[in-house]
Amino acid sequence: MKLRATREMRRNEQLGKTMGRKSEASSAPAKGGAQALRQAPADKLALSRQALDWLDRHNQELMERHSAQDGSDAELKAMEKQLKAQEKCQKIAARIMRGDRVPPEDLEYLMNNDPEGYKLAMAMRRIKRDPEDCESVLDEEDRGGGTEEAEGSPEAAAPEAAGESGGADSPPSE
Repeated sequence: MKLRATREMRRNEQLGKTMGRKSEASSAPAKGGAQALRQAPADKLALSRQALDWLDRHNQELMERHSAQDGSDAELKAMEKQLKAQEKCQKIAARIMRGDRVPPEDLEYLMNNDPEGYKLAMAMRRIKRDPEDCESVLDEEDRGGGTEEAEGSPEAAAPEAAGESGGADSPPSE
């Protein structure tokens, strides 16, 4: 409300000034009037204290939001890492379901990161006559961090060995 009243007061002052200039220009000779029209007054911005306070608060909020985004970058990186792990687990599970031979470290990684996916993949596993030997999906860092539980390794190898025995008589297809 005060901002609107201040604006109206300034507008009235400017109108009074321009009306005074017009009356001076009309009383002056034609050359002086032409020069007055050529030199238009420069635009000026005047802000009230209330407007300045609002701008300060607004800038402060923007700075706070910007600093809060730095914390969300860490969240995004964590989510990205989790998504990559999920993708690897899905690839491993798909290979198991197709009946292909999967490296034991991949099985262990799947068991540690997605136990439900491991159970589902083993339940839906098909038996192939000529199972393919798949290469590992894991990176070096995944292999180092995936060996946390040594107990899961023998359990993972036992179901895989049962699936391999059917295809041991025939040569692997490439």
